[in-house]
Amino acid sequence: GAGLLNVCVAFRYASVVGGVLVMLYSAFVCTAGFLVLGLCCSRTGAKSFRELWRKAMGTGSEKVVDAALFFHTLFSCVGYITLIGDFSVKSASGLMPDSYLARRREVSVCLITAFALFPMCLFKTLEALKHTSMLGLAITGASCAYILYDVLAYASDYDAAETLRSHMWYVRLDAFKTLALFNGSFSAHYNAPTYYAELKDRSFATFARATLYAFAIATTLFTVFGLAGFARFGDEVLGNVLKSYSADDPMIQLSWLSMMVSTVFAFPHAFLRMRSSWNMLLGKAPHADFVPTTAGLLGVSFVMGVVFTDIAVIKLIKGATLGVSIMFVFPALFFLRLSGDGGVRSDGRGLSAERTKLLRGLCWVM
Repeated sequence: GAGLLNVCVAFRYASVVGGVLVMLYSAFVCTAGFLVLGLCCSRTGAKSFRELWRKAMGTGSEKVVDAALFFHTLFSCVGYITLIGDFSVKSASGLMPDSYLARRREVSVCLITAFALFPMCLFKTLEALKHTSMLGLAITGASCAYILYDVLAYASDYDAAETLRSHMWYVRLDAFKTLALFNGSFSAHYNAPTYYAELKDRSFATFARATLYAFAIATTLFTVFGLAGFARFGDEVLGNVLKSYSADDPMIQLSWLSMMVSTVFAFPHAFLRMRSSWNMLLGKAPHADFVPTTAGLLGVSFVMGVVFTDIAVIKLIKGATLGVSIMFVFPALFFLRLSGDGGVRSDGRGLSAERTKLLRGLCWVM
């Protein structure tokens, strides 16, 4: 989804070759963390990240995972608000250049939050939003496809090949920013237990196949799109690549407006998880104090989203801190605890001693 938009600037930090190498490393460790979560779910039958924590780590430390999930999803919501602000102002500056909405970012975000996000966040499940989610993904795909077309069709005008050659290889400390951005883009691990529980053929083998296909597709898309966006703008590329374009192109104006709609549709997915984690953290039922909690958390997201103006900064913070815990540290801890009694079982059969030892070694590295 929107994670595609900030992978372009990552190649500016790490060079073309360095970015590809970091991408492959990030894809490997993120896929490994996702697979470990599925393996642990196949052993315990857990259907949520919190339940997996309770079965692996015990009930005395549940607040740790509640806090981690809350802040992780909070930063996701803040990132969405930031993107909505970017796209609303950009589209207004192109479609209504002299309007108040084109000059005051906080006004447009406030209106969208009040009249679009708040009503959508009043849903208690995501079932009613499944069609808007599909539409949002289609919009994101179309916008990214246009950027790829623009780069390929006018590569000579942009000196795209020369940009890639001149940035082919260098080593900078900024490469750690690249790793954090890529990790953030791959982040979906807090939903891994839910994905496993909803499989029609619930087995680790099925989960592993789906995971490998999904991460392979994502890795390919991130790499191709990231290099294309970087080739188009070079050192001028911004954290949100669509902000790098001018308002002269009508298709870009349409992309800005469409991506704003897509981001609005995506926002409730993170918000519902954040609201549930917040209530769990306070020891309340998932839907306790429903309307006040919804309004309060949405207000916090709004304020932070207005303060932060660069989506890449948010992804860096989330990827380097909370993302590391949820994607690597927690899955490794789960497996190490569950494998202490002779190996995690998958589909009713215990793992061999060799495989258990290999996985434990990987978990210690994670």
